[in-house]
Amino acid sequence: MAGLKIWSVFLIILYHFCQRCIPCGISTHIEIAHRALEFFIKNEGSVNYRQLLLNHQDAFQAGSIYPDAFYSPVCKAGIFHDVSEDTHWSPFLKASIQYIRRNYPQPWEEATEKLVAFLFGIASHMVADVSWHSLGIDQGFLKAMGEIDFHGSYSEAHSAGDFGGDVVSNYELDFSYLASNWYVPVKDLAAIYKEFYGKEVITESTITDCTFLLYLELHGERLAVAKLFPRYANKSPFLVEKFHEYFLGGVDDMAFWTNNIFEMTSHMLENGTSGCYLPENPLFINCTKEHRDNHIRNKQSKHERHQNTTSLLTESLEKNINYTERGVHFNMQSWATNSLRLMNRAFTTNIWRALAATHQKSSKHISKPVASYFLTSPYARLGWAMISADLNQDGYEDLVVGAPGYSTMGHVQIGRVYVVYCNQSGLPREDMDLDEKADQVLQGHQPSGRFGSALAVLDFNEDGVPDLAIGAPSVGSQFLTYKGAVYVYFGSEGRGLASQPNVTITCQDSYCNLGWSLLAADVDGDGNADLVVGSPYAPGGGQQRGFVVAFYSYFNRSDQGIHSTTHCLLTCDGDCLNQYFPIWFSTHPDAMSQLG
Repeated sequence: MAGLKIWSVFLIILYHFCQRCIPCGISTHIEIAHRALEFFIKNEGSVNYRQLLLNHQDAFQAGSIYPDAFYSPVCKAGIFHDVSEDTHWSPFLKASIQYIRRNYPQPWEEATEKLVAFLFGIASHMVADVSWHSLGIDQGFLKAMGEIDFHGSYSEAHSAGDFGGDVVSNYELDFSYLASNWYVPVKDLAAIYKEFYGKEVITESTITDCTFLLYLELHGERLAVAKLFPRYANKSPFLVEKFHEYFLGGVDDMAFWTNNIFEMTSHMLENGTSGCYLPENPLFINCTKEHRDNHIRNKQSKHERHQNTTSLLTESLEKNINYTERGVHFNMQSWATNSLRLMNRAFTTNIWRALAATHQKSSKHISKPVASYFLTSPYARLGWAMISADLNQDGYEDLVVGAPGYSTMGHVQIGRVYVVYCNQSGLPREDMDLDEKADQVLQGHQPSGRFGSALAVLDFNEDGVPDLAIGAPSVGSQFLTYKGAVYVYFGSEGRGLASQPNVTITCQDSYCNLGWSLLAADVDGDGNADLVVGSPYAPGGGQQRGFVVAFYSYFNRSDQGIHSTTHCLLTCDGDCLNQYFPIWFSTHPDAMSQLG
């Protein structure tokens, strides 16, 4: 009980300082690193970097939030704020890689492997912060959140968003994968900082104390902050609704960029940094393509100073720290570990109870599914878009399902679309892995293109056979353009859909997100459905005003072609900044009457 009381006091302090000093987002950073690792695969030289990170989760997870260790005034009154600031940028990553290559030739011993895993965690944190905070880019998550929910105030969105993101994460996500113990390579970190600054600026004991506080904060969040969800949902609906999916700085996007920085980091560890472009902003690190200069803004900082409470907390909370030759291990007290295990079990139990309750409420109708269609690939977002249409013209409506988050090893969020044919008995009444049993599978090929985000069925070439239009709104994400694309697959009688797109529609504007929503509707009044494309984040004459474009269906349309929105036959722009017109039109077909 004494331990529980101490933790309760600590959580009150945690909440107070997270509101004022913005070094939080710790749960979110760990989730981003975890998702990025899911599909990361890199064998450079003799090192399997994926396996290395899996083997040393204690160091990898610790590294993913470490750069924020010295921001908080709880850490030595915030006097090492600038050390945290510098740990967020490419020069520190470069210095760390050069330190490892110079001091620890391969094959690496375990302590060096843990140092490398810790560095990958730091790299994840770096790129995630850039898009989340709109550093050197426009329209990142907090910038958009400020425009929508805080009357254009970035600072208010920043204050609510960093900690609020952790609230949403702990409310929605399963963190049972969290390592109960951490490893921090304090001796190596102190040495890297000494080389980086040319003098000693921070001691091993300070690194240990302040990182230990982060460790406590993380597990404290797991115990308590989910209860704050209603407050933050009310404060910022945008945060709750767009936390995962927002195109630039949502969790999915940050995981994509983290996967990319993992590729760059492993390359530099094997080959050195001389062949890579390393601007200050880590989002633009490039080891394979033409180097580009990019303007960057300084990372926002808080310079508040408070009474030093580090000693108070570290003395009050019993430390379970084990020292090694080059680092330290943080261990949870047994009662806290047991509490977290119970919470993880409760999380799973509550999900099943909610599902059971839903079934009970609908018992007068359908009480349980007759079949389950699923994927084994995590984060695929199966069912994000669905539509029914008689694709094979047998008189029965078939099922088309999008999975825009579908990934394979080394190819993140390329997306897939699945077709399941129906017959006189209905859809197949069996549990099916759609990767194995779907009648047709269409796959995107663009990095983080999110192919399958939207679907529409129409006869685009008016040959009497239905065609399928598929939206991939994040095409161009690897270039930070997010122009998007729409792919149209022509149907052939007796042969189903083409295996490759016959028509590709593109947008020339950055952040266009073409293909966010699709609709088949008769725009020109000829009795045949046309293709209507909605892009709520498109410029449309101003930042995120959005637009709707329509492409008429006609006979004998070329079966190979690339079209641009500049060639569309009807355009309707939004008239307000950040209004996201027409984010909802795909579910309101009657809205098409407003376009004429």
